[in-house]
Amino acid sequence: MTDAIREATEFKAVYQTAGIYDAVLPPHYYSGAEDIDLIARLLAEHYGPPRHQLSMAEFGCGTGRITGRLAPYARRLVAIDSSPAMLGSFQERFPHAQTQCLDTRQAVTQMLDEGLAGAFDVVGAFWSLSYPLGECFEGLTADGVDPVPDGDGAHRQATQFVRNLVRLVADNGHLVVLLFDAETREQRLVTRAWETIAPSPRGGRSYTRHLLLGQLRAAEDRGEGWLTHTRRSGVAVAPSSDAAREWFNHVHFKNLSALVNDPEVQAAVAVFVDEHTKLSGEVILPSGVHLIDFHAARGPRHHLPRRR
Repeated sequence: MTDAIREATEFKAVYQTAGIYDAVLPPHYYSGAEDIDLIARLLAEHYGPPRHQLSMAEFGCGTGRITGRLAPYARRLVAIDSSPAMLGSFQERFPHAQTQCLDTRQAVTQMLDEGLAGAFDVVGAFWSLSYPLGECFEGLTADGVDPVPDGDGAHRQATQFVRNLVRLVADNGHLVVLLFDAETREQRLVTRAWETIAPSPRGGRSYTRHLLLGQLRAAEDRGEGWLTHTRRSGVAVAPSSDAAREWFNHVHFKNLSALVNDPEVQAAVAVFVDEHTKLSGEVILPSGVHLIDFHAARGPRHHLPRRR
């Protein structure tokens, strides 16, 4: 653990201080591939070798860790993130990308207002889409969680957001999403910790995934495309127990004082980390990923074999 990480104790420091996120993020592996390689394989399956031929948008791009797999396919790359620090790092890596410092819901609305419906062959959101969906239902500040009192209104907002996201995808393009599996032991521990602050919205911590998949199935029913959804188990590999605890506190708990200073929460994390620490000192954390691929295809003929 570096001094910079140790000293970054403010709420959401992982997103607001350059370098923290990349330093605390352990590599995640699923079915023998790192998460970034899952995306590379999917792009190769859909589009073959990269030839800079696609218009692409990435929401929650962060510092560009997964963007490196998108960029070789992109003739146009639009990247959105709400963190100035992370977007600054991104711009250094991808100076030719178009970037906007906005939250995802704002950005989607603005892009549609600018006439960009159907403008993107690939729309991606990797590990980030739970946040704009969740923010329809609850706000998070350094003081804790503030649930939205109008649950039905929140659901309508979230539903419209997903519909708008699909509208950005070109005919025969793809909306590709990675979401953590909230049912793994690691994520259930995180859920229990957050529920000491406030109960999860209806449906538990999987509610954002259920809402997203439900709306994509509804889009499928409307003839707007078809959905492919797979769940893969895997692991995250932290180099040490200190690094694993920083992963929990900086990323899962956002440095929220009520959690990082709660002795019971921290004791539960310590027990969990100890259970998964190997003789080498590495910590092998159980993980799971949902890979969601919505193929936008307006009309039933897209399902038929192509004529030679």
